[in-house]
Amino acid sequence: MLKIPLIISCFYVIASNAILYDSFTGKPVNKTLLKIYETRKNIEICTIEIKPCEPNQWRRVDGSCTNPKYPSRGTHRTPSHRVLAPVFSSDYEPRKAVNGGPLPLARKLRTELLSMGKASERSITQLASYYMIFMFTDLSAIHEVANYIINIETCCIPEGQYDNRCIPLKIPVDDPVHRYSGVRCMNLTRPLSYQTYGCLDNGTTFERMVIQTPLYDLSQTYNPTPGVIDHIRTYKNGLMIEEEEDGQLFPPTDPDSHMCLLNQPPRENRCFKYHINNVMSSNLMNILFYRQHNQIARELYRLNPSWDDERLFYTARDINMAISVQIFFYELLPIIMGKKNMIRDGIIGDGGFRDLYDESVEPRMSDEYVYGLRWFHLIQETDLKLHDKNGHYVRSFPLVNGTTRTGFLAIDNNMQHIIQGSFRQLGGKFDQTIDYDMADRILGGILHSSDVTASDIEKGRYYGLQPYVNYKEFCTKKKYRSFADLEDSFSFESLNRLMKVYKDPRDIDLIAGLWGEKYVKGGKIPETLYCLLVEQLKRTVQSDRHWYERHNRPRAFTEEQLKAIRQVTIAGTLCYIGDFVTEIQPRAFYAISNE
Repeated sequence: MLKIPLIISCFYVIASNAILYDSFTGKPVNKTLLKIYETRKNIEICTIEIKPCEPNQWRRVDGSCTNPKYPSRGTHRTPSHRVLAPVFSSDYEPRKAVNGGPLPLARKLRTELLSMGKASERSITQLASYYMIFMFTDLSAIHEVANYIINIETCCIPEGQYDNRCIPLKIPVDDPVHRYSGVRCMNLTRPLSYQTYGCLDNGTTFERMVIQTPLYDLSQTYNPTPGVIDHIRTYKNGLMIEEEEDGQLFPPTDPDSHMCLLNQPPRENRCFKYHINNVMSSNLMNILFYRQHNQIARELYRLNPSWDDERLFYTARDINMAISVQIFFYELLPIIMGKKNMIRDGIIGDGGFRDLYDESVEPRMSDEYVYGLRWFHLIQETDLKLHDKNGHYVRSFPLVNGTTRTGFLAIDNNMQHIIQGSFRQLGGKFDQTIDYDMADRILGGILHSSDVTASDIEKGRYYGLQPYVNYKEFCTKKKYRSFADLEDSFSFESLNRLMKVYKDPRDIDLIAGLWGEKYVKGGKIPETLYCLLVEQLKRTVQSDRHWYERHNRPRAFTEEQLKAIRQVTIAGTLCYIGDFVTEIQPRAFYAISNE
């Protein structure tokens, strides 16, 4: 981490020709700003030290120099991109309704617009949602969730009434679940921002702070926080540190950590030391890709015993990242977005190298993309079906009871059973139904009551996202001024639901509109969500000089090597690194069928 005396004595030039950049502006820090950060004691958060970019260097773990024209963009705490400018009320609070009144309560919207229940998607497995969540955590982390389940738990009691950090979810008296329970509030805090940490002054436009890199670079596996990778690497043969428990390999643990809130000691005592203890599906996939790095490194060393540790580590990491993105872009997303759609819109190619790199595009992730991915909360099946290595049903387990419960994966063959169940169990249906646990107890035993979809609405307002129809106009280049203008985009029932809770179509929250919108032709997601995903995915490829499909990137794959990457599937990956996976359908995101 940065040492303040060194910074003060050298102004913005730190050491080894490194330059101190401002996290928000992406520009070198001047003496005046440095003095302000010094006074606020937030230099380590508001700045990042960047060494000079080198033309033939591997992709850096911290994400810097992804685009040498913008050296600090691509690092953790890179500010978000906005598809549309943020909108707030005059005091930077959430926008008002068109008539000047408050928008409908988030919880009320959720109960009116979404049905609660269980429905299965007959053709897609639970593994699809696991992988989607895993790739989401490459871009975003649960630090905001940790804020209101660990740091600020008082938003629903008198103590938190005047705490500006609190934005509790109010529950209406006629709530279908809680009208008799006495629960009238769910704990929630403001999104963390550059203002939260003093990197921007209060009274300025809200800018969300993200601790992951805005790249698909397995930041959840390699941890981009400065200096952390040194504690993960063995610096021998390209390997990362592994700990063995009951014959299984795991990343380093911290037995004294308080982040695994649902661990049940004394048996469940494993808690990641250098990785985020997240939702169970993400934890599981993270362990697998951590293991895969070492599997690849060992194979590379066997084939190339003369290579030094540095080359082995970065080559293994490069392959591991390419595999994760290949599966995501070419196996999972085509199921959801439609393969023909993705080829038409330039998100994927039809084979061979491709190079869309544009140095004028900054490596940043849009708020709308990350937020739009929350729509996938609707397809989450929370009643996990665990199976043994022979495919026999073992038992069920509530997914929400596994959040921040990393220790559960290390005992009783639970990890093996969850993996086996993931490609056998059907996933949640792509519809307007939310699973009971997602709707009312997403945080399991951590909070008495918690509604992820109501939180999604509220967070969108505090992010400053524009109304749904504005994004619809951005995507279609048409105007939507009345509910009648939306008739082609919604079923009769879905549009009636919106008309029941919103007085004007210009009031509709982005996520609420996505919940009921018709799906894009050839895909399984709403039309506007498809548009927002395309907008970001294209920029992701354009802004990344290390994109694995480029033939002239630093340390590029050969044509044969890229062909090998293209043959990778999630099924093959689970056979390679999964616990006792000896039989699996070739296309494991699809359910087994007679066909």
